[in-house]
Amino acid sequence: MSLNISWPPVAQDVVAQREASIPETLRLPSEFIARYPPGSNVFGAAAECRLMSDKELQLTDPSNDATSILSAIKAKEVTAVEVLTAFCKRAAVAHQLLCCLTGIFFDEGLARARELDEYYETTGQLIGPLHGLPISVKDHMGIKRKQATCGFSADLDRFVSTENSALNQILWNAGCVFYCKTNVPQSLMQIETYSFWGQTLNPHNTQLTSGGSSGGCGALVSFGGSPLSIGSDIGGSVRSPASCCGIYSLKPTTRRLPGNGLLACSPTSGNDAIVPTCGPLARSSRDINLFFDVVLSAQPWSQSLDLLPLPWRSDPIAWSGSGGKIRLGVMWNDGNVLPQPPVRRALRRMVDALKQTNKFDIVDYEPVYHKDLTLMAVSTKRTLTNLKLGASLRAQAAATGESLCPLTEWVITLPGVKDHTIHELWEASQYLYSLRAKYYAYWNSQNIDVLLCPVNYGPAQPLQTTKYTSAFNCADFPAAVFPTGLKVDATLDPKDEPRDPWSEADAHSMRIYDPELLNNAPLCLQLAGKRNADEAVMQALKEIEQVLPLQN
Repeated sequence: MSLNISWPPVAQDVVAQREASIPETLRLPSEFIARYPPGSNVFGAAAECRLMSDKELQLTDPSNDATSILSAIKAKEVTAVEVLTAFCKRAAVAHQLLCCLTGIFFDEGLARARELDEYYETTGQLIGPLHGLPISVKDHMGIKRKQATCGFSADLDRFVSTENSALNQILWNAGCVFYCKTNVPQSLMQIETYSFWGQTLNPHNTQLTSGGSSGGCGALVSFGGSPLSIGSDIGGSVRSPASCCGIYSLKPTTRRLPGNGLLACSPTSGNDAIVPTCGPLARSSRDINLFFDVVLSAQPWSQSLDLLPLPWRSDPIAWSGSGGKIRLGVMWNDGNVLPQPPVRRALRRMVDALKQTNKFDIVDYEPVYHKDLTLMAVSTKRTLTNLKLGASLRAQAAATGESLCPLTEWVITLPGVKDHTIHELWEASQYLYSLRAKYYAYWNSQNIDVLLCPVNYGPAQPLQTTKYTSAFNCADFPAAVFPTGLKVDATLDPKDEPRDPWSEADAHSMRIYDPELLNNAPLCLQLAGKRNADEAVMQALKEIEQVLPLQN
């Protein structure tokens, strides 16, 4: 979708610089790009462009996860340079079709990869558990000597990192290679990805969004241009892209991971009722476990008083169900929006498959208080995350003469968005704390281990239409997203018969649902657990994966 926004010269200049940083040998002819009109599935382009060898295609194929790549490097079946060269090529192809990158520094990454290969050859030792693994990073995160933005061109001169962020330094020390940064939406406050950097598209269907705010991460990992990407989440921003793009993510409990060095992903003193957190977007659940094990093995809490001293725990969980089964709650809807037909189908199919395993006690979970948390997530949350959201975002745009995008305008005109006093902030925080306590108490009364539910009201949505988010940030529950293997099928997922909408958001979901337009969109689900039960979520997911992938 073209929004016909005129960007200021500083934005046009930096975008031109980004495009010029794509190596000449990796630029796609315009006639090749034209072969993929809006609505295309672009996964075949990696092979069809003939820029990659068969070995490079195999290395970067989305079925080949980070754990496998690291094993191949350790066994000397492939070098770090070969791995990074392959991912640079695929990332370049991905960007030219999907607009998923902001910073491209392939040469620096290759220099790092050569150093790692030389060290391994000379010493026989790996630098660390991520030796040679390419990792992409969301644009607003801190990489040494790289600019960072929150999706505004005014940020270009404000944020140039002098050091790696705390999280990225841990990954670097473990042996990873940084080679690109990924696209973000204007203001970081949307679950689509569009800014002066451009609009990131979904590789499954380019008429659909890649999600946001870590949408560049999601599109890149899904297409195969990165084996692991680091995003952030304060309202669905790693889970939305994972769901839209058919990959894995985990929004952890807050204060388990260090921040990225910028205020956009760090709690502000005195304004931390809802705290952002970093999180991985990955090709497999075992890669998520790998990420958390590596990061938490570095004991980041020893460097930050804000972090919980919790390592990544692998001890078996004592489940609450009969005979040691996992007691699985199923929330079919959140009480505010009825999920679109394909999401309901995916959840039904998932539950039916799990019932056949005899590993789960499955119970319905009514969305008591969930609707209230959801409504807070889409409105009152803005009170708690920015005292003067509307004024500050307009000022950031005005600094360079940048226009506000439609979804940015929507965010700052939600109920509760105004100039708030500190007393209003306290009042809103107290309301959140009391609601969170009620939600925790209700969860405990249901005696469930984990909760299976939709990620959003639908799969990836048509561009510039996504206007809903999750409640789990308000509850501060960890939540993982995983692909079911199912995809939207117009024959299986026709429109519902006319009905009265439950809410304005429900009416919006009903109005925009078009199964033909959503063709081929992947169907993902979400698994949530209690605060600090991140490992329980991932262990339960491992059992759920035994029935995957489901078949349409």
